[in-house]
Amino acid sequence: MKFNSYKPNLFCLFLLLSSFCTYSQEISDQEDSEITKHISSYFSLDRENIHIQFPKKIFFTNEKIFFKGFVYNIKTGIPSVMTTNIYATLYNEQGEKVTEKLFYSSNGSFTSDFDLNNSFSTGKYYIHFFTNWMKNFKEDESSINSIQIINKDDKSYSKEIIPDFSSVSIKFNPEGGTLLENQKNIVGIKISDCNGNPFQISEGDLIDDKNIVLQKIHLNNFGFGKFEFVPNKKIYKVRFLINGTSYEEMLPIASAEGFALDANSFSVKDKTLLKIRTNLKTIEKYRNNSLKIVINQFDKIALLDLNFINDQEEQTILFENENISDGINTIRIIDSNLNVLAERMIFKHQKEKLEVDLQATKKASDSISFSGNLNLKYSDISISILPEESLSIDNENDIYGSFLLNSFLLEKSKNSRYYFNEITTKKKYELDLLLLNQSKFKYDWKDIITSAPKETFEFDNGLTLKGTVNQKISDPKKAQIIVTSPTSANFGNIDEKNEFFFNNLILTDSTKVNITFINERSKSVEFKDYPQVLNSRRTFNKSIRFKNSLCEIQKQKVEIDFPQFKLKTIMLDSVKIVGATKPTLNYETRFGNSRLRGFKIAENEGSAMLLQFIRMNGFTTENENTSLRILSDRNFGTFRTGKSSPAIYMDDIPVAILDVLQQITMREVDEIYLDTNMRSSAFPDNIGVIKIYMKKGARNSSYKNNITTYPIPKGFSAIKPFKNVSYNSTSDLGFKNFGLINWIPNIIANENGHFAFQIPNMNQKKVKILIEGFSADGKLISEIKTIELE
Repeated sequence: MKFNSYKPNLFCLFLLLSSFCTYSQEISDQEDSEITKHISSYFSLDRENIHIQFPKKIFFTNEKIFFKGFVYNIKTGIPSVMTTNIYATLYNEQGEKVTEKLFYSSNGSFTSDFDLNNSFSTGKYYIHFFTNWMKNFKEDESSINSIQIINKDDKSYSKEIIPDFSSVSIKFNPEGGTLLENQKNIVGIKISDCNGNPFQISEGDLIDDKNIVLQKIHLNNFGFGKFEFVPNKKIYKVRFLINGTSYEEMLPIASAEGFALDANSFSVKDKTLLKIRTNLKTIEKYRNNSLKIVINQFDKIALLDLNFINDQEEQTILFENENISDGINTIRIIDSNLNVLAERMIFKHQKEKLEVDLQATKKASDSISFSGNLNLKYSDISISILPEESLSIDNENDIYGSFLLNSFLLEKSKNSRYYFNEITTKKKYELDLLLLNQSKFKYDWKDIITSAPKETFEFDNGLTLKGTVNQKISDPKKAQIIVTSPTSANFGNIDEKNEFFFNNLILTDSTKVNITFINERSKSVEFKDYPQVLNSRRTFNKSIRFKNSLCEIQKQKVEIDFPQFKLKTIMLDSVKIVGATKPTLNYETRFGNSRLRGFKIAENEGSAMLLQFIRMNGFTTENENTSLRILSDRNFGTFRTGKSSPAIYMDDIPVAILDVLQQITMREVDEIYLDTNMRSSAFPDNIGVIKIYMKKGARNSSYKNNITTYPIPKGFSAIKPFKNVSYNSTSDLGFKNFGLINWIPNIIANENGHFAFQIPNMNQKKVKILIEGFSADGKLISEIKTIELE
């Protein structure tokens, strides 16, 4: 956006007939402007939004709710990498909490699932996603997503009655906010039921106080329309025939002063057209008042002086769209007392976006291969494959609507996919109707000038573990705490309160961490502690509104075919063939062990010492100042000399003090795994790995006695691979209605934009493929493609 470098000749490009371009002076110095300071302050912090793609919108209780989440910085227009912790809560139709989870986001995206079971009743459910950072703002930047769950044992399906003819709402929205007397006005109109669903009516009448029809009013399929007229002090109303009943609604009384702000960004190619209308009474009122036209999207701002030379009541301004941001921009007229006199939102479509070329390349009896190309490399996308006739595909919401449209609106659009799929001039006009008919703005001007948000809540990056050493320490600065898990090792200090904190821990549900206290004399000391994770669950600080609580959703039962699922099969025990076999390694399948050399220690091998065995297998041991060191024979690298210490574990616990190994005999060891060249993920700077597993009932070492084990009860939800349910048939109507062919949540296009994937061959002639995602620089994609497979 080029607002900060605007000059009058960039902004005021054309003079139109009967219009004045009044910006002959230099644009006000934005750095010294009171308006600019307020806007810049209010939008100084980044804003995160979340879009969720589900493989489908209707789930059965024997399935999992899989999904892919995209976290976006809507202020900068790129993926948000500042937050890793995504908090989510599943609610039922009554708004009651069912379960909550924590998800891990990396590079702006995350994948996971919610488990279902037969205790879920059929109905609509809501999943609320938020980050801790979102709590800094008055506005609700969180994401609420609705899905339908059907209990697989139900025999009927209840469908929402849309629209509800028992309630009719007719709302007017004069463009700019004021219906101005004796001036040409554009008035937006929205007609819907109490849940915001439109009626299928195409036109109605504008009627004056003598019941004379002045003009026809046309509505689109979403219940939006607009009409143009010049009101006076008369009473005006509109009349519509809805489902055989006539409905009337009075217009607001026209105001004697004010501004009508007519704006659109689509009628002239690549330009925005502003028409500002007022009257002499208003001009006289503001003759000595410095009026500004303010255009902004967050802290990207343009300011222009608004003057009425020769008392001209209408002015027209045309400017290039390259000077405003992609997505929604807000235009306001502001007086010298910082009062907003008119305001309007406009939309600018992206010129460049992600596009995909996708085709089936190979068909086998059990699978079908696809090849795809994106116009930008390293894009992160997810793909859902459904039967062509699917009733479960999400035809309403998409990633464009989430990040470019609904993130700016209080009244969310239920049809965002329509506006961004195969964009035409008609769709641009209809999107402008949606913005015209926003009765309230999400980013309210009064808030902008009075209550800038403060950075009270931080970006969450991993878990924070807090604990207390409950014994006296003569010199806490010399003591140390070691927290280890199967995948990480963390070393920290103890403060003057005997407390310790470990931040940025990435731990999944039920992971056990081991805490070792090293006292000021460098000895492992037993201690008891009950640490706590401070941020595994957080409460959102705003009320969550799932639906209009004053208007119940009407439903009716309908007959519809459901998929036929296969019953769970019972696997018989395999037949064991008795013969000479090598000793079974019980720990071979533990994390990372399959890549190491494993040894089962027999009873007759127990006379040697553990360190002797370690030396015999490629490591050396040294005693330095009476402390044991174990070294790998492998050098650090070409430019360094010397040997590296291996990562050493005992029963999957990283060993911090090696002295405890000196008295262990092989009699006490059950299995041992080692490699002189391998690197451990917990100790990336170490070369070599030694993993020791002790026999049950073996002598406990002082090392193990001095470790506190603490399970993480509410860590990050583990990422599970997608596994589809089994269907009795993939050719019946139930599967075509609600079945899922495949879900591939994590696809990264390579440096050439290429990607490939496979789906199971379920004998479909055509499939629908939903593709969503973003590139590293923030370009978005959302496409539904129908692909022929025969």
